[in-house]
Amino acid sequence: MAVQVDKSRKILLVDDEVGFAELLCDLLSMDNYNVEVANDGIEGLEKVATFKPDVIISDVVMPRMSGFEMFKKVKSTPETANIPFLFITGFQDDRVLSEARKIGVFGILKKPIDVEQIELRLEDLLSKRL
Repeated sequence: MAVQVDKSRKILLVDDEVGFAELLCDLLSMDNYNVEVANDGIEGLEKVATFKPDVIISDVVMPRMSGFEMFKKVKSTPETANIPFLFITGFQDDRVLSEARKIGVFGILKKPIDVEQIELRLEDLLSKRL
């Protein structure tokens, strides 16, 4: 059973797979999150500035700017450095995991994702921000 969340909790979802992004956005919206979607890291950075999310859920491999590149830019800006990231990817190879560890990312969820797993991770990340 999903926990009802305050609608003011904002999630930025960054993924180039439009169908997947729409589905996850709908599921998170049903859980009462306020969700904005961006289709790559560049659009994600633009939305970080205007939407000011509480959590960013991002794919790793995307055109124009990867999730890791976006992560580095968000973390290097004092106003956004404390925004937690949750990464999701269809690519779970050693190269991706090695790059993740290099930049300080230790949690990556594999696609296809388990919605309950995302909900639990979100609750955990958001509770740490209170």
